[in-house]
Amino acid sequence: MTRRQLVSGLTVWAGLTFLAGVASHCRTRIDEREPPSATLSTWALETLAGNAGAAPAQWEGSGPTVVIAWRAGSIAARHVGTPDLVASVEAAAEAFGQADDVEYTVEVGLGEGPFVLWAPFVRELSLVPLHEGVIVRLGDEVAVLSPEELRASGAYDGGVSTPIPDLAFGSDVMGLIGRAARDLGVERDTLLADGSAHRYRSHTISASTYPMHESVTEENLRRASVEAADFLLRHQQPSGLYTYVYEGRTGQANQEGYNIPRHSGTTYFLGQVDRLHGHPPARAGALRALRWLERSRVQRCGENLCVVDFGRADVGSAALTVVAASEILAKAEDPTARRLVDGLSAFLRAQQRDDGELMHEYDVEAQEPIDVQHMYYSGEAAFALLKAHEATGDDGNLEAARRLMSHLTGAGWDFFGSRYYYGEEHWTCIAAGEARERVESEEALDFCRRWYEWNDVLQYRAGQTPWPVEGGYGVGPVLIPRLTPVGSRTEAFIATYQLMKHRGLDTTRVRGVVERGLGQLLRYRWAPGPTHLLADPIAARGAVPGSLVDLTSRNDFTQHAGSAWIRWAAVLREEASSH
Repeated sequence: MTRRQLVSGLTVWAGLTFLAGVASHCRTRIDEREPPSATLSTWALETLAGNAGAAPAQWEGSGPTVVIAWRAGSIAARHVGTPDLVASVEAAAEAFGQADDVEYTVEVGLGEGPFVLWAPFVRELSLVPLHEGVIVRLGDEVAVLSPEELRASGAYDGGVSTPIPDLAFGSDVMGLIGRAARDLGVERDTLLADGSAHRYRSHTISASTYPMHESVTEENLRRASVEAADFLLRHQQPSGLYTYVYEGRTGQANQEGYNIPRHSGTTYFLGQVDRLHGHPPARAGALRALRWLERSRVQRCGENLCVVDFGRADVGSAALTVVAASEILAKAEDPTARRLVDGLSAFLRAQQRDDGELMHEYDVEAQEPIDVQHMYYSGEAAFALLKAHEATGDDGNLEAARRLMSHLTGAGWDFFGSRYYYGEEHWTCIAAGEARERVESEEALDFCRRWYEWNDVLQYRAGQTPWPVEGGYGVGPVLIPRLTPVGSRTEAFIATYQLMKHRGLDTTRVRGVVERGLGQLLRYRWAPGPTHLLADPIAARGAVPGSLVDLTSRNDFTQHAGSAWIRWAAVLREEASSH
């Protein structure tokens, strides 16, 4: 991470913390009703499915009841009823008729609250994802955008962009009010002048939800990792190219912005599943991916092989390709993997500066390195050099890794406040764990201990947010946490656990961090997940989305979670066998 990125990150963090406080205050201004009982909720779904019986009770909410029939991730039919749940469900069942290929959701109004339309950013944080939608009124007419509809359209996760890659948050509240206004046949400004717009707090009744709990057992971890591998294989092209982004709502692949380091990271995970579990199709898919890479992206940078994409060679692509190829060789010999490990590890060593840091780019046309640094690359390279040393026995790789690790965990992270703030250091600490029996480094041990302890403070416990996200990471109760950092950090904390255990230290606290993270990843994978929002739940099975409100799965989302699962499953098996 560069100092500019650090400043941007701290600025965003401070701003979000302030906005979180304001938005949290605004959100407390709804007096909620108690939701209907589980028995009445079951009756509602059974009635919609054609198994009508007498309602076990009556229940009336504080706003309209929204009943939706979903087919293949899209709305097939929709009924907006009254606050009377029983009457609304019975009316919807009569209006919809019977169909075998639909799933139903029922959203009952629990309360309403105001928007803060005059305050940018606070306005975008006004809606509590999954709990609140939009309700507008004009005279006697009412239109509602329910939380499930907003989740289906991706409306909770992109209202505001930030300087941090892949981080956007909040909802386009003014756009959503305009959308609801058009349902009443008027434009937004007319509605706001002559009518009203409020937050619609609701409770969703659905048969397909994420589970509230998953046990972190070896069996569950292995099942999840194999299903994740099978998802990636199911969507891999015969050439070896992966689906980059799988769109759950449509079942389509999106290859825009295809990323070579993530291609290689995904290949590493497939190799892990075969080596640590035994899954030959995963090895075959990993080899297809390596051969595609060698055919289409590997060139010469001076005397060494390098990975070139869009005319640029970089350390990240080379490093993760070495990691993937070394994982293949850890199980059995393969000529493609051998060529890539030998040629690309030499490239990494050639990019090293006297202080141990690497130059992260290479000018292919000028045939000379470019001394610039990017997030992740050095940690990836340290791990790659250690994996290459294991695969080749070349002590030059070990020495280069040792010097790079010394820089990363020593002088490379030395500035004002460096003991109170950290970037995404997962690859650095994965490398530290990998090196535990080959490199004695007090700096690496101290660095990774401090990093996990810092994240322990950021890790959510039960009840700290409006959502069941224990094990995720964040800075307050406003933003739904992303799952990808949970996967990557958990990988690193597993490595830190192994490093600390190797050094005879107390691992109780880090084990808790690991298992809370793994539990969250197990809960929110598509197994099957919210099937009413997915075009093809069978094709989507095993994938890991970006978050609870995200209906896409990028290949590295699944890779990082899967690597964490299979690594901890191996730890649990090793610990069980030693007792």
